[in-house]
Amino acid sequence: MSRLPPLPLPPARGARTARFVASLAFMVMVVGIVSRHLDLISSGTMYAAVGTGLVLGLVALGVLAMTIRDVWREGRGGADSAFGTLLLIIAAFSPLIGAAAAYVTYPALDSVSTDTDDPPATPVGFSQVVLPIDLRAAPSEAAALQEDAYPDLTTQAADLSTVEAYALARQTIDDLGWVIRLAEEPDTEAASGRIEAEARSLVLGTQEDVVVRIRPGDSGSRIDVRSLSRVAMPDLGENARHVGDFIARFGEVSRRQAAN
Repeated sequence: MSRLPPLPLPPARGARTARFVASLAFMVMVVGIVSRHLDLISSGTMYAAVGTGLVLGLVALGVLAMTIRDVWREGRGGADSAFGTLLLIIAAFSPLIGAAAAYVTYPALDSVSTDTDDPPATPVGFSQVVLPIDLRAAPSEAAALQEDAYPDLTTQAADLSTVEAYALARQTIDDLGWVIRLAEEPDTEAASGRIEAEARSLVLGTQEDVVVRIRPGDSGSRIDVRSLSRVAMPDLGENARHVGDFIARFGEVSRRQAAN
């Protein structure tokens, strides 16, 4: 008597559900971040979208664990689908992974200034969102951490009057695409000037406040730059990037102006 062939194993459980939830997590994350860059939503809404994406990613990971168990222990089909779902989950977790890597790489600062002894004053009306857990370095350690991590971010000396240096600083900010919120032009060539601007973080598109201070020096002007986070948390290197971008672009603008 002939034996019937064994019935094929059913597909692994949860494969489609895990793929759907992982795709939703990735889409929520991407839409939230892109919308923030396009100014369609606020930073708070963007953070909510990122948080929702992370939660959905965790749900997808839990369902995927069941799928992988069926594939590994019982030999059910669905390995290719599980691998693709895992890639989607990793993509959804990419902001968290990047933030963790940056937290380890950069000092835990929320403000960077070219003058750590006498930094430019905070912008008018500036306030920070305080989080329940403070991961920042102690204030007494901040200056030393900055000088060790960013030794090139120092006060810039220019053989220019404060009026001329102010004009170049303003052109620099325009070139960087920052939004000027306040501009105090020096009344005379011996007076001080100040510019307050809004910059954006590279990945999430959140706002950071930048202050440029121009003061008379021994022979010309002294330009200091300070960048501050609006959330009381480690800036993951963003503030130093803004200050470094200003210094580099200010040098380019100065050389371009001198060539003309």
